Amino acid sequence: MGLHSARWRVHASAVDDVALIEQSLCWLTGEGCKVNLEKGKSWHGSEQTIIEASVSGRKASTNALSRLGKICLQQLADEGVSIRLDSDKVLHVRVSLNDLVCGKVSLVSETNGEATAKGRFKVESYPGQSVESVTADLIHELISRA
Repeated sequence: MGLHSARWRVHASAVDDVALIEQSLCWLTGEGCKVNLEKGKSWHGSEQTIIEASVSGRKASTNALSRLGKICLQQLADEGVSIRLDSDKVLHVRVSLNDLVCGKVSLVSETNGEATAKGRFKVESYPGQSVESVTADLIHELISRA
């Protein structure tokens, strides 16, 4: 089993370095990623750019998850994946944007107030399979390869 797709998203303000964030997301997503920039206004009315990098397909998506690195993958495994999975079989991950633009990857909690890159990984599972166990097995496999 693997993943169907991987997507990273950042909401950047008008003062953020959009090019640097875009480059960082491309590095985190891996080769062959598609980047989408959407300029607009935030709910409060200030200028913002939504930067999204995505890949699809089992190999590219699994590679994107592996780019979190052994330490972050182990942290995901230790915390348990069930708290990060939704009813649509999507694994949600947040990483520190400050660390990411410096070339490091570190997980942050949803309640953390710092700027984050939000990752969504669509898990490949079929009827009769537990999404949690498929996801946990995939993460353990990636840890062993790292």
